[in-house]
Amino acid sequence: MEDGKDIPYAAFGERLMALRKEADLTRQQLGELCGVAPSTIVNYERGTRIPYADTAVKMAQVFHMTVEGLLGMENPELAMANEEAMDKMRALNGKRGADRLKQVYQEAASLAGGDLTEEQLLEFSMEMSKMAMLAQQRLREMHTNRKYQAAVEAKAEETARAVRELDDSIAALQEKK
Repeated sequence: MEDGKDIPYAAFGERLMALRKEADLTRQQLGELCGVAPSTIVNYERGTRIPYADTAVKMAQVFHMTVEGLLGMENPELAMANEEAMDKMRALNGKRGADRLKQVYQEAASLAGGDLTEEQLLEFSMEMSKMAMLAQQRLREMHTNRKYQAAVEAKAEETARAVRELDDSIAALQEKK
């Protein structure tokens, strides 16, 4: 497998291949057990595709694990919050801006992740997403030509809406405590 940078589901593909080999199954056998063609299993293992929900459930049953475990989500709530935050960042900042923000987020999360509970990690994820969105908006406001200020103001409204949604999610999480 390549270095995985441009392969969307590389980690899943590697995990699936390891699970299949550990279970001593061929791609043909796994495909038959899950109701898909062996070529589909190849695509999963290459990391170019990920299974639909019904296939993921069958695979999880074959390997005697949860779908979350199969997909590599030890904490699905945290994984979903991270993906939602990245989707919002992509919508607000484009792919390149979101990729830069994701790097910052990953570095900060690794620094803060030492002794945090899963709930604290989830809250941290949301706070970092909020800070990244606000910082990106401030940069946009500072470095955009006056001619394009209307577009910046429209983005500011989207950012404010996304930040309010994150604040609501954080408040709901804190109420659970």
